[in-house]
Amino acid sequence: MKYLKNIMPYVPVALDEIVTHTGSKIASKALINSEHTEIRFFSFAKGESIDKEYYEMDTLFWVIEGSLKVLYKKDNETIVHTGEIVALEADIDYGVEALEDTKVCTILVKA
Repeated sequence: MKYLKNIMPYVPVALDEIVTHTGSKIASKALINSEHTEIRFFSFAKGESIDKEYYEMDTLFWVIEGSLKVLYKKDNETIVHTGEIVALEADIDYGVEALEDTKVCTILVKA
């Protein structure tokens, strides 16, 4: 395929099977990783986190399984549960923490 990777063309796959829990570290699989677009699936065990860092792209978190705390800007946070999405604007610091075993798809875009 020209732009997508780590997925077979014409073969359906369940969202919760794209990436699996490893138990001791965050697992991820990129489907697109380009200058303007990133689509990545993550699997977190309960308590795993990614510290806040700066992102210049608009970001969409889509929780496939579990619950994720999203920490953003200085002291803001929101909780996203299975089947929910939340969007974050570009040019902010954010991080995440899994409140239980969690699978999430992130979509990042910029012009």
